[in-house]
Amino acid sequence: MIYEVKKFNVASMLKIVPGIFSIVGVVIGLFTFFIFPTEVATGLGFGTRLLSWLIFVVLYTVIMFLGIAVIALLYNWVSDKTGGVVITLEEKK
Repeated sequence: MIYEVKKFNVASMLKIVPGIFSIVGVVIGLFTFFIFPTEVATGLGFGTRLLSWLIFVVLYTVIMFLGIAVIALLYNWVSDKTGGVVITLEEKK
């Protein structure tokens, strides 16, 4: 079976992407600020680290959210001009 991805529904992607990147941001932030703190994070008190971690998670999520939206819109625009990605699927035996 051959399928072609013509468009991404940007609205549907934006429903799930923030949740995924929030989780990733939490994990990266935990490592950066608490488990293996950077030189800058080492000099911070616990409250400041916690606040920095929360700000990091929010900013990481927002930036990735915007990035994915732009990428999906660009994909849709380019695929209108050149055609979508062709995917060949085989039935598992």
